[in-house]
Amino acid sequence: MTVQEIRGVGFCALPSEVGDWALGVALDCAKRYGVQLDIFIFPSTPFEPHPSRGRYGESAFLTHRESIELERQMRLYYDSRLGDYLEVGFRLCAGDEDPELRRCLLFRKEYDVLVLPFPRHDCFFGSVPLVEFAESLPCPVILVGPNTSEELWLNSAARPLAARLLGEGAAWSDLASSGTVSAGV
Repeated sequence: MTVQEIRGVGFCALPSEVGDWALGVALDCAKRYGVQLDIFIFPSTPFEPHPSRGRYGESAFLTHRESIELERQMRLYYDSRLGDYLEVGFRLCAGDEDPELRRCLLFRKEYDVLVLPFPRHDCFFGSVPLVEFAESLPCPVILVGPNTSEELWLNSAARPLAARLLGEGAAWSDLASSGTVSAGV
């Protein structure tokens, strides 16, 4: 996927120090381009391994009240961290992480760049290793962490756009050299 212009930035919520670092990168990118930042919220952390909910990424069951409460908690958590930036949307994603984010990218066109927290090197994203998931996306993906806010990892789609995404002179690493082992290796 060739990104001609950046029309939106996606971010997967993770209320933690590493998640806050990733939010900072996503917010900087959205501000740089004056575009909407979409914060994707999942009912349970997508950064822990778990079996797929179904062949087609079926939704987790949440009552209407549970959905409202989860979204309220996330909005309260992120409100102070977003400062005065108002171009922010929240999306509650009840389905499996991988198909949900691909739908938002390919069909809904909600983001052109995805920023994800990188809590640890052996981290999963749903049922696949996070590094493998990031490399499989056709759009630029930036992983932030796991040890400092300055650790930025770019997938193959993001590398040619590093200066545009992160600013001139920003230090980053190739995700392929992250030292993680993908599933099946």
